Amino acid sequence: MGLIIKEQCVIVKHDCSDWLITQPEGNPTIEYANDLKVYAVFKRQFLSGKQSHNRKQRFWGDNCPLIYALKGKNGLYTNISSIKKLNYSFEIICTKIMKLESQGYQLIISIPSAHNISYIIAKRLAKKFNALHLTNTLRKITVNNAFQLLDSANVNVKEAKSLEFKIKIQEKEVGNNGNFSLKGIPTKYRDIFPPFILNEHLSLSYKRIRILLVDDLMATGTTLITAREIIAQQYPNAVIHAICLFSSMKRQNQRLDNIKIKRYKDDTECA
Repeated sequence: MGLIIKEQCVIVKHDCSDWLITQPEGNPTIEYANDLKVYAVFKRQFLSGKQSHNRKQRFWGDNCPLIYALKGKNGLYTNISSIKKLNYSFEIICTKIMKLESQGYQLIISIPSAHNISYIIAKRLAKKFNALHLTNTLRKITVNNAFQLLDSANVNVKEAKSLEFKIKIQEKEVGNNGNFSLKGIPTKYRDIFPPFILNEHLSLSYKRIRILLVDDLMATGTTLITAREIIAQQYPNAVIHAICLFSSMKRQNQRLDNIKIKRYKDDTECA
């Protein structure tokens, strides 16, 4: 099961293998951002040979047209039938993850976003794991914060001017105090701009805790790594995992149906 696009509508199609594995078989996958374990509910795929030669198809939705459709971006949208099919798969895949993580999680933390996809996923997962869902733990840095970070960055004049231009584009769109986005910032410069900071200190009385970070899509992993580092400062002994609705495009994603998953020692220390 994959995706097709008809007149800007992204449709889940049984006899297609492009862009995404949307059926339970072959999902979830696991990958690692540094040493952070990241589950992906749906695995992204490269286009088939025929489709990959179609330039328009190849660049629609940045290799994940479904998330663009769910967010209503670039004129893409989806339909109720496709959402129902995804939801059916989502429930089965989540059950697989719950069996793999039988110790569950006590905290589910949504990654900040302009769209509510990660919030919805986190809310559903919190219900399944009977966990506390936190929505305001992290906040995005502002455009003004980004300018300040660039001023102290170790880049040459040409690079600084290029990055300043990209930040100014965002400033025109959202204002100086609006949320800054890493989209449009070349990957090699993203370490300059942490995607968010701690918004409210956690004062929960857990000695040993398992935490699940929730995002909509796995790209470079920078966002989740930053989130883990911030949360780990609050809970240094916590086991922290992450989950995304859609995987990265790495070819080495691990298929749970076919391979034995490496289990970290800290996964068993919170029994």
